[in-house]
Amino acid sequence: MTRAAMTGAAKLRAARLRRYLSRPDWLLTAAALVIMLSTGVAGGSWQLPAGWAAVVVLLSWLPLTVRASWPLPVLAAVFTADTAHIALAGHAHPPAAVLPAATMLALYTVATRYPARVAWTAAAAAGVIQFAVALVSYPHAEPDLLYLNWAVVVTALGLLIRERRERIAAAEQRAEAAERSRQAEADRQVTAERIRIAHELHDVLAHHIAVVNAQAGVARYLLRTDPHAADTALAGIAANSRAALDELRATLGVLRAEGDTASGDPRAPAPTIEHLGRLLDSFTDAGMRLTVAVQGEPGSLSGPADLAFYRIVQEALTNATKHAPGSDVSLSIDWSAASVQLTVSNTEPAAAPQGLMNEGTGHGLIGMRERAAAAEGTLSAGPAAGGGYRVTATLPVLGTETAVSPEPAATTPDPQRSGKPVTS
Repeated sequence: MTRAAMTGAAKLRAARLRRYLSRPDWLLTAAALVIMLSTGVAGGSWQLPAGWAAVVVLLSWLPLTVRASWPLPVLAAVFTADTAHIALAGHAHPPAAVLPAATMLALYTVATRYPARVAWTAAAAAGVIQFAVALVSYPHAEPDLLYLNWAVVVTALGLLIRERRERIAAAEQRAEAAERSRQAEADRQVTAERIRIAHELHDVLAHHIAVVNAQAGVARYLLRTDPHAADTALAGIAANSRAALDELRATLGVLRAEGDTASGDPRAPAPTIEHLGRLLDSFTDAGMRLTVAVQGEPGSLSGPADLAFYRIVQEALTNATKHAPGSDVSLSIDWSAASVQLTVSNTEPAAAPQGLMNEGTGHGLIGMRERAAAAEGTLSAGPAAGGGYRVTATLPVLGTETAVSPEPAATTPDPQRSGKPVTS
């Protein structure tokens, strides 16, 4: 063996010794040796064991050094040694009384590591046998019931210590489980917040970029034939770009001020159905052939439903711009006492989409479904029967009181649409 290997083995042994000495069990083991050496009573006086008695005491104590690893084998060994010591001491001249300290400590160890049934069985067997041996070994002395009492006391103490340790361990496990639960809930909230942020950014950017893309195509087409119309389209590009930056800045501002819940914060982007007219204007100004029809008496929506209404219309019209440019698009809003149903449908595109217009990830449809579900509504999307595409969403209405009271069978003006009527 090399010197390095010997040095490593020595360090390992030293580390094991330090771990052993750092445990409180070795104090009990050392105390047991002191008790065993100082409790020999012969002829009514205390004396240290000598000769064969010292050998038996040492043989009884040595197994206790490994009692934590092998409780039951150690109990069997020390019980045998202590019982032999009791028998030999009774026939000595003069007879000596023996305290089975090794057996007591071994019984305590068994009680702290095994079920109560095992501990009490071992205690009863050890106490009865040692009591019987003492009774036979000391025929002229009164029966010493302490051999029974010691076994009962140390076993009861060990079981109490074990129960206390189990309670502490259970409390620690509950605390760890609660901490893991809190961490899992925090992770879930972070994930939900990331999804919400992704939805907001997707809705803000996808709409404006799709409109800018459409206006850029119109401007390029009209640049030589109708410069004035091309200039109008370019002005629309600038306006939509500026709006996209403003909404993006507002969204990021809310994220930076996560803990600021002050009311009236101008940075909080919360578009609702009241802003629907302005949204529709942005599409029609980009050249979309859009018709809007409203039926029924508008009701009140909850906050999530109000936002979902706006975002679903925005995403559906954005998809129509991207995937079916030049098609006829219709928005139908049907109010009832319990719900509102909005339908966005488009015909087949006038020409196949080119460039990046028809590329998508599918996140828009997923986001619309999640928004509808969050507002306790439903959403369906798919190809229409006569060609084209259709998105239908149903959202719950809070009550029967009207939010806006349009004249029946007439046009409903929208203050956010610059005076443009919405036919009903």
